[in-house]
Amino acid sequence: MTAARAKVGSNDRKLYLDRALKAADWFVNSQIREKWPWQADHGRYLYYYFMPEKKRVPGLNWTHGRALFVLTEAYRITGDKRYLESMDLAIRYMRALQPLDPYYQVSYGVIREEIPQAPRGGILDGAQAASGFLMLHQVTGDADYLRRGRAFCEFLLRTWRPDHGLASSVDFFPEKVNYIQDNTDCIHQASAIPLWHLYNITGQGQFLAPMIDAADRVLSCQRSDGGLNYIRDISKVADPPFNHHWGLGEGDDRYLLRNDDGVVVVVLAAYKTTGDAKYLDAMARYADWTVANEPHERPFNAFGVQANNVLDVGRLTGKDYTPWVLEHLEKHCLRMQVSGTGDPCADGGFCGEDEEGDAGIFGGKATDYVPTRNTCYMAGLLFRLSGEGEGTGFSVFGMGA
Repeated sequence: MTAARAKVGSNDRKLYLDRALKAADWFVNSQIREKWPWQADHGRYLYYYFMPEKKRVPGLNWTHGRALFVLTEAYRITGDKRYLESMDLAIRYMRALQPLDPYYQVSYGVIREEIPQAPRGGILDGAQAASGFLMLHQVTGDADYLRRGRAFCEFLLRTWRPDHGLASSVDFFPEKVNYIQDNTDCIHQASAIPLWHLYNITGQGQFLAPMIDAADRVLSCQRSDGGLNYIRDISKVADPPFNHHWGLGEGDDRYLLRNDDGVVVVVLAAYKTTGDAKYLDAMARYADWTVANEPHERPFNAFGVQANNVLDVGRLTGKDYTPWVLEHLEKHCLRMQVSGTGDPCADGGFCGEDEEGDAGIFGGKATDYVPTRNTCYMAGLLFRLSGEGEGTGFSVFGMGA
């Protein structure tokens, strides 16, 4: 019995599972299905959907990873073949992003960003696709998905540098590995999450050192009040504009992360593997800061990951953050789920886009958009609260940990 099951009533658990499965259905229903074989978007999930004009932006590597976070959970819980069939189609696109050609030794294992011929691949974005491969391996047993997730993690391992940490991106024409050299980027450390996932599958400890180093880099971004800045040395960067990660508030608060992309998973994994209390203590301070200062109305995606964070921390510290989560669930999660439009590319998803500042590339307002980012975070949270799941992609307790 999970902590969420013990503290949430049975009727509410059923509601949360139903809402989470509606989010999974959104991925299936909005998946691009083209008529002709030369239409290369066939099988892709969406980056986001613009409801007023029924326009879409196809997804890329990380959005497909996050779709698999949700769909593998839905398939594991229900056994519904629709979810597996949808993933089987999407995985064709994901395989094309990771050619695994041994001729290209520098970039071998990296997952390209948007399309198979993309000139670069971001490592944080590719990491979420790699975790998606590993999750799909967990529910199907298919060795190819393990091979692909492992190839990405082996790239992380062989290119990790104690001075600069994990690589930040790769160029393909010609091949070149890039690093963030002058300042520690906090959310970039979430690139280490698939190392934790692979470790929990294989038990092989060689993948832990880069992950623990990433956790130390997260701690270097923590403020004295417990919040996390998006960058270690804020004096070296200009005032950040508002977006889907930071920029909210006034003064130094603009540097605070609101959506941290799951870095808490990395730090708690470091605690679980080393037993060093500094990692848990730091995240306990972060959880306390979160419940004292969050959530805000925007960024719209933030509450889902914040709630997952505090529930994980509370499970390790024994502190119950469930009342805070339930207090804000209706306004910041349930109310944002689209329903009743009759549009299969909208219903079930969670609305609210902040990446461009106030909306997306088609104009309109933020709540006109249904993004994968929000839908994944909120579905993972609802699966947890239902007592049937752990929000695998953004929980240290996922993947059998």
